[in-house]
Amino acid sequence: MCHLHHQQQHHHHQFHQCRHYHQRQGSRLLAAAAAPPTAAAAPAPAATAPTTAGVSGIRHFSLPYPRGPGGWSQNKAAASGKASFYDVTVERYAALPMTAMTMQHMMQFGEHVLKDPSYLLRQARFVHRELPIRLAKRLMDLQFLPYIVVTNPHIKQVYDSYRRALDLLVALPEVRTQEDNEKFTELLALLVEEHTPLIGVLARGVRECSIRPLVGRELNLDGFLDNMLRSRISRRVVAEQHIALQQKRPGFIGVICTNMSVREVVEDAVEEATDMCTRTFGCCPEFVLTGDLSTTFAYIPSHLHYMLFEILKNASRAIVEHHTNQSGDPVFSSASFPPVVVTVCSGSNEVTIKVSDLGGGIPEKLQAKVWRYGYSSVEGDVTTSSTLRSAAGGPVDSQGTPMAGLGFGLPYSRLLAQYLGGNIEMVSIPGYGSDVYVRVRRVVDQTEAVEI
Repeated sequence: MCHLHHQQQHHHHQFHQCRHYHQRQGSRLLAAAAAPPTAAAAPAPAATAPTTAGVSGIRHFSLPYPRGPGGWSQNKAAASGKASFYDVTVERYAALPMTAMTMQHMMQFGEHVLKDPSYLLRQARFVHRELPIRLAKRLMDLQFLPYIVVTNPHIKQVYDSYRRALDLLVALPEVRTQEDNEKFTELLALLVEEHTPLIGVLARGVRECSIRPLVGRELNLDGFLDNMLRSRISRRVVAEQHIALQQKRPGFIGVICTNMSVREVVEDAVEEATDMCTRTFGCCPEFVLTGDLSTTFAYIPSHLHYMLFEILKNASRAIVEHHTNQSGDPVFSSASFPPVVVTVCSGSNEVTIKVSDLGGGIPEKLQAKVWRYGYSSVEGDVTTSSTLRSAAGGPVDSQGTPMAGLGFGLPYSRLLAQYLGGNIEMVSIPGYGSDVYVRVRRVVDQTEAVEI
C-alpha cells in the first residue's frame, strides 16, 4: 500500500493546483535542489566540489549558467543579447521527431533501472535527448499564436521559461557517467520546480486574453491549450520519472505507485478540499465515501489526486454557495449542508469514481462551457483584487489562494484523465445538483499506445 504523508510547511499557493502530491508524500528532492548554486555570476562550466547535502545519492554541482532573480538564464547567445529573429535553435529542435512511450514501457524500463544501475544512464540520455524536442515544439506553438496573445505578459513569461529550459538542456553535455547524471538530475529538479507555477501563469494569461473586448470572443485557444498542457504532462512525467527512480521509494517504480490505494488518495484530496473551502467560506459540507474503497491498482497518484481535488473543491463550493443563497443566512455549520458523496466502483479494466453534490447544478446553456479553458462561473476582472476576490476574479481563502476563477481546473483535469486512457464526464441537473464521473484506466491493462 502506498501511504500519503502531509508536509505542513508547503503553504505557498501561487496557484492552488501547484500543491504537488509528491511533496506531500515526503519527497524533498525539488525543495533541496531549489537552493541557488554558489557559483559566481559569470558562466562557469567547471563543476564545484560535490557535496552530500540535500537528497541522498544526488550531489550538487554548479550548472552551465547561473541563476538570476528571474530564473535560469538562457544560453550564452541569449544571455549576451545575441538571440534574435535569426536564431533557429527552436526550429531546429522542433523539426525532430519525438519518441513515443507508454506507461507499460515506463514501468518495465524502471524495473530494469532499479535492478541494474547501468540502465540509469540510458534513461538519462533518453530524457536529455527528448525534452528539448518537446519543449521546442511547444515554443513553436506559442510563436504561431495571435499577436494579442503572445504580447500578454503572462504568456510571454511562459515562453521565456520554456526557452530558458531549452537552452540549458541543449548546453549540457551528453550524459555518459554517473557524475554527468547527477548534474543532469539536479538541472531537471530545478526546472521542474521552476515550471511548477506556470500552469497558473498560463491560465491567467488566457483568462486576460479571453475577456478582452472584441478580440476575446474571436479567440479559440482550446486546441492550442490541449497540445500545450498535454505536452506539459508528458514532460513532467518523463522528468519526474528519472528523478524519482533514483529515490527508490518502496512501492513505487519512479512516479508510478504499483499498488495505489484509491481510498488514501480520495481521503487526501478530501482533506485538502475541506481545508480550502473552510478557509474560503468559514464552513464546508461533509464528505461521505462509499463503494469499493479497498480498490488498489498501478497508477500515478499525483494525477488522480489533482483530478479529485479539483472536483471535490468545485462540489463543496457549489453546495455552500447554493444553500447560502437559498436561505439568505451566511452562517452555516457543516451539518447544515447536504454532503458530497464519493462512490468508488472497481471494474475489470478501469476504476470509476463518482462525485455527487446537491449544489444546484449548472444551467443547461452553460454546461458545455465548463470544459473550455478560461471559462469560469465566477465573473470579475482578473486584473483587480479585494478581500473577497483574488487576482483571478474568484473567491479566495484566508491565505489568498483562489478557489475558483481561472477556468483551467476542469478541462485540465479531464486532459490528465484522457492522457492515460481515462476520461471525466459530468451529468448536471439545473436547480438540483451534479454528478461527475472520473474514469481511470488501470496502467497494466492499457493495450493501446497511450503516449507520454
